[in-house]
Amino acid sequence: MLLKFSKSDILNSALVYPETSALGYTILTRSYFIRDNNKDLNTESEDESRRTTIYNKLGEVIAEIGWKGKQPIEIVIGKEKIIGAKGMFGCSSAILSHNVLGIPTRFDTEYFWMAASDALTLLDYDSNQTKGSFHSNSMHVGERFIAAPIPGLGHDYLEFETHPLASTEELLVSFILMEVLRRSRFNLHTDSSDRSKLWRSTPLANWGRRLRRKSI
Repeated sequence: MLLKFSKSDILNSALVYPETSALGYTILTRSYFIRDNNKDLNTESEDESRRTTIYNKLGEVIAEIGWKGKQPIEIVIGKEKIIGAKGMFGCSSAILSHNVLGIPTRFDTEYFWMAASDALTLLDYDSNQTKGSFHSNSMHVGERFIAAPIPGLGHDYLEFETHPLASTEELLVSFILMEVLRRSRFNLHTDSSDRSKLWRSTPLANWGRRLRRKSI
């Protein structure tokens, strides 16, 4: 499956099929504030929260990510509710080196999201085959993707193979979480003041640092 982001902000973008330009999915993220009057007897506080919602082509909600500040605290995929980011990934150890972070999926023990400063891929670790890729600021020419020569000239594309144990909604949600983690870990901040609040260092990054597997 190949999807193209209509905007550079992947948290607020339509996902279209590039062959036909038909709408596949829509991702919207909205902010709101929760006032906690019981946090301190003498002061009131407000915590910024966000909710990322994924819609199908009919406008139906198929998945959601609830954020408190910069932390994903609740994930909903269909009728399944998951508390925190850990429930979205596997229990085996991560792959960690100075320039690559690999997080296992929960639906296949041999599938890993591999994050680097310049790439995010979904890898079948057993066969060493790439099953998914995020092509940032790229141009789709025939069967190939070419990096655009200047920022903003290309588009962002998400390419992945389907898996019998994972829905498209799950792949989209896990991609979003991993891309946030990737940009946080490798300090890939954006120019958008609104987006950069979510891209900066998050508890997801701290969680990734605690996981260990042999270096690659």
